[in-house]
Amino acid sequence: MEGTESRSGTSSSVVADWSLVFWTLCSVILPVLITLWCSFQRSRRQVLIRDIFRKSKHDWHYTDLFGQPSYCCVCAQHILQGAFCDCCGLRVSEGCLKKADQLFLCKEIMMRSNGGAHSSMPHHWIRGNVPLCSCCMICRQQCGTQPKLCDYRCVWCQYTVHDECMMDCLKTEECTFGEFRDLIIPPYYLSTINQIRKDKRTSYEKVVPYCRKHWMPVIILANTRSGNNMGETLLGEFKILLNPVQVFDLSKIAPAKALQLCTLLPCNAVRVLVCGGDGTVGWVLDAIDEMKIK
Repeated sequence: MEGTESRSGTSSSVVADWSLVFWTLCSVILPVLITLWCSFQRSRRQVLIRDIFRKSKHDWHYTDLFGQPSYCCVCAQHILQGAFCDCCGLRVSEGCLKKADQLFLCKEIMMRSNGGAHSSMPHHWIRGNVPLCSCCMICRQQCGTQPKLCDYRCVWCQYTVHDECMMDCLKTEECTFGEFRDLIIPPYYLSTINQIRKDKRTSYEKVVPYCRKHWMPVIILANTRSGNNMGETLLGEFKILLNPVQVFDLSKIAPAKALQLCTLLPCNAVRVLVCGGDGTVGWVLDAIDEMKIK
């Protein structure tokens, strides 16, 4: 009897030891497996996002936290993180990114040619996430005050309209390009210049009436490697307010190449804004001197 009890005690001890080993291994291996799985899913997700960013005509940027209350332009849900377009201001959740890329057009830097000359273009409305303290162009009341995806903003003139104030006529109304109209290169100007170049003509001055009397566009050249790393934010703001074709990052493109845009504008009809340190300013001035741009 004593031998039997001894064997059963030893067996119970072995079982307990193996049980301890098993649960110890589970407590160590399981978190490792979960971490590896999450890491794999995260890297896979990042690859998919980068692929969408690469193929898209939008200038998408990913953020872990939006600076103001934001709503997805596709599913209309409140989002804390996701992607936003630096040019048109679209904001979407990660899961709706691909669908948003298919549903919404970004700013067109040059209008598609349909065989005729352009002298105007309609508003380009985007719903939701209007800037804080926006004012409706119809009723003059504040826009974007409701905690949901609501109200419209034109990506060119920056005018905002309430959902209930939006009328069919506004969707086809000519866009005036807002308060910065004299600084913006209109997409129809570039399409007209493109046609002139195809015809081997250089009389760009004749195109100016398509724009405005006091029209003097500005070209933005910013060095994102200079200063306190606010260059990307600054470029994004300028892309929202102007034609994205006017905005250049000098860490990605040389001044001489960016300033080629000046050759498509009438003589003495352009200003250049340089954002950076003394070295950046000198770099741009040297390029202007070498290109003999007035």
